[in-house]
This record gives sequence, C-alpha cells and structure tokens, in this order.
Amino acid sequence: MAQLQEVWNKFNPRERLTAIGAGLIILGWIVGLVSYGVGSSTLALIGALAVLGILYVKYSPGMKVNWPADVSLIILVIGAIVALLVLVDALQIVRFLGLASYFGVGLILTLLLTVAGAALMVWGAWQEYQVVKPTIPNFGGSGTSTAGAPPPAAPIAPTEPPAAPAPGNIHEAPPAPQAPPAPGNIDEAPPA
Repeated sequence: MAQLQEVWNKFNPRERLTAIGAGLIILGWIVGLVSYGVGSSTLALIGALAVLGILYVKYSPGMKVNWPADVSLIILVIGAIVALLVLVDALQIVRFLGLASYFGVGLILTLLLTVAGAALMVWGAWQEYQVVKPTIPNFGGSGTSTAGAPPPAAPIAPTEPPAAPAPGNIHEAPPAPQAPPAPGNIDEAPPA
C-alpha cells in the first residue's frame, strides 16, 4: 500500500483527476454488477484499468518503459474510447429508467458513476495533453513528401484582341481569334 501511496503522490493534479475518473468507472461497474449486471460496461472497466495501469507504470520506481507515443496521448485516446462507449451504454440504459423501481437504485447509481467517471477521466487526460502537447508519432505513414515541387508552367504570350468589323459590312463574321503559340515556341512571333 505504501508503494501505491508513493506513486499517487507523484501524480500531478490532472493525472489525479484522470485516476479518480477511472476509479469511479470501476466503482460504477461493481455497483452495476451487484444490481443484476445492469449498466455494467466491461469494456469501460478494461479501459479504466488500462489507464490506471499506464499511470502506475509511468511513475513506478523500478519500471522504465519505452512508450510508442507520449503517455498523455495514449491516456487521452483510451479515455476518449471509454467515454464513447459509456455514452453509447448510457443512451441504451435511458430507455430502462422507467424500470428503475425493479432494478432499484443500482441502475441510476451505475449510470451516474460511469458517466461521471468517464467525463472526469477524459477531462483530466485532455488537460494533461494540452499541457504536454506531444508530437503525434508517424506510424509508418509517408508524412511529408521528399520530392521537389513540380516545375513552373511556361508563361503564355498575350494574344491581340480581334479586329473590329469594317463599318460598311455588318453581316460579315468577325475574324477567328488566333491561337497562342505552343509553350515550347515562345521565341517565334505569332502568325499574322
């Protein structure tokens, strides 16, 4: 127990908030289990245990882990997934609130504990992520291109406006516009 207290004292306030949220999810799962399994989300429990495990390993004195990404980013992703699962679970439970007298107070208490725990866990993880601002790892993606920019297009010479029709013959069609020279033949004069 002394080792847990030692690790808890190393947590900053944001990590403590995340750990309290994970603890509320675990407590909500236990209450849901006692009340006939209503509202107990096992995936949320696994996510909460994973967050607590990551926080413990981060500050444990004898463990040095080379994380694939920053710890705050890993905890934020797990917390967001847990919050999404709890939200979906809560929306499914809302339709059973009329049966709260059958299931007792356990249904409402489980719902409140898991939603509040997930909210605290995500909020603490988000605050920690904002403080640390880690770089997002590139897991095998191409990232930035190493090829240079494409060469610029050759400038096109301006064309002359078409000549106005003769004043005496108004039914005659105006002359066809002249095509600009090909991009490679800029040195040549346009045809007359």
